[in-house]
Amino acid sequence: MRLGSQYLFDPPAALSHFDNEVELRTGFVGTALEYDDWTLDYEVVGDLLYTGGVREESGLAEEYDAELFRGWLRLEKGNFKIRGGRQQILFGSGALFRPLGFFDTRIISGIIPLTRGVDGVRTTYFLSDTSLVEGWAVSADLDSHAIIGLRGERQFGLLEAGAVLQYHPTTDLPFLPEFNQELVQVGYHLKGEKEIGFWNESRLDVEFNRQGNPIRFDTVFGIDYTFDLGQGLHVLLEYFLTTQEKQFTQLDLKGDRLIQEIGLLLDQPIGIDIVWRAFIFYDVSDQSFQFAPQIEYNIYEQVFLYVQAQIGGSVGGNNRTGRLFRKAPVLTGTESRVGIALLAYF
Repeated sequence: MRLGSQYLFDPPAALSHFDNEVELRTGFVGTALEYDDWTLDYEVVGDLLYTGGVREESGLAEEYDAELFRGWLRLEKGNFKIRGGRQQILFGSGALFRPLGFFDTRIISGIIPLTRGVDGVRTTYFLSDTSLVEGWAVSADLDSHAIIGLRGERQFGLLEAGAVLQYHPTTDLPFLPEFNQELVQVGYHLKGEKEIGFWNESRLDVEFNRQGNPIRFDTVFGIDYTFDLGQGLHVLLEYFLTTQEKQFTQLDLKGDRLIQEIGLLLDQPIGIDIVWRAFIFYDVSDQSFQFAPQIEYNIYEQVFLYVQAQIGGSVGGNNRTGRLFRKAPVLTGTESRVGIALLAYF
């Protein structure tokens, strides 16, 4: 159960300052059948939601809503697994920026960010303890289209490496990035650790039904290290770059074809009950920024209190056109705010 409320400092005109939400997530997880070395298990979890205030007033959320959060069956035998239904499909090495997050809908600086599930079938075969191949087909709804992908992953000593190929037809699933584009997407990720953790994740998109089949390239480089300060100060830094050819469908509101952003995460436990975190994002191209501090307090057993804020601005840029902070006559999600939330697990 989650109860939360946020106060927006400067919402669009005619909208209230508060955004309130109540969520109850409940369901069943278990094993349906076991026979010899075959196992059939399942997860069925639903959400009941109440949203009041600025998001409901602006039409971005219904006041009362119910949806299936996860709902799948998984058949497993030895090194082979197949899972069908509404499920999470998420992989790659990036932490703050995810070029390979084809279906990632998380707000990474939020409280317990989880991605929305997609309806599809995924098969996984473990070639060894350190390697696998995986394929998926996700319903795209439009004219029985399906998003189809294949990836492989293997450990090479201290280095983990993976490669992926996906065909993304035009879909009518607006919660997915690039939902109305036809793309072939290829990518890779590398991740390792030798005192300092390091990774690189990249993706190349080729767009069809556009003159010349133009391309776009996304990449992220990251490092992290835990300093011996207090009970350990974890510092994570990522650099993200995206660039595209002129003919590629333009999604950026400013029309930029080259975008560079930097993300920083700091987190540290204090005692056994408190953890503080701070997310900092900076857009090198338009000089907008977002600062999102957060405190987690374990009140009792599985009951947690969160205090968080989101402060946006610009360093010499234009507040009306910034990607990370933008003042607009409609709700953008970049508005500065402060909030509190209570989470309980049963």
